[in-house]
Amino acid sequence: MQADGKGWLFAPKGMVDGPLPSHYEAQESPVANPLYGQQRNPARLVYPRKDNLWSPSGDEPGSDVYPFVFTTYRLTEHHTAGGMSRWLPYLSELQPEMFCEVSPELAEQQGLVNGEWATLISARSAIEARVLVTERMTPLTIKGRTIHQIGLPYHWGVGRDAVVEGDGANDLLGIALDPNVQIQESKVGLCDIIPGRRPRGEELLRFVAEYQSRSGTTVETGNTHRDEPHDEGRP
Repeated sequence: MQADGKGWLFAPKGMVDGPLPSHYEAQESPVANPLYGQQRNPARLVYPRKDNLWSPSGDEPGSDVYPFVFTTYRLTEHHTAGGMSRWLPYLSELQPEMFCEVSPELAEQQGLVNGEWATLISARSAIEARVLVTERMTPLTIKGRTIHQIGLPYHWGVGRDAVVEGDGANDLLGIALDPNVQIQESKVGLCDIIPGRRPRGEELLRFVAEYQSRSGTTVETGNTHRDEPHDEGRP
């Protein structure tokens, strides 16, 4: 939005990553940027820390360890946030448990059963959720490769004296911020999903660390602002 009250495609001032819009993949993405050799927004804000790791993306080695996309969203039955909703019996009855939405194709591939437990693992943590098999989550085909998506509602988590509680999607997320207004850029990410409930305590930490080791994830992964040029026909 400019001073004349109109939105411009060419914004000569006010945009850190302007003046023209460009396509970048998310901080974690299963596909390489199809338009540019630069995978992620070079102006994004990142916070390289051991508790804020990222999985490899696109064609990077180790990206197959976290092969699925998870995306987060709100629920109509959750008023503002879980801090309010999960303490109200009427709303808790409408949304009694944390769940993950998966397609019938992904459920068959991973051995997931509707209504049973599944464990989702990212480069940062692992959570458990009830499986909801639904055709709402449609697999995508990109360059001949099937990309599966998993839907996760916000506003779950533990809470003393809450009517209902469960693992929170936020545990799977890392922190990377939009360069202009510092809104979280990472409300979508990569994960693996397997049947059953997650480990507890020290076993959970070892479980997540084993995935990190297999993927080769380090503090530097995903935190380079400018990618090295490469010859793949993309600028």
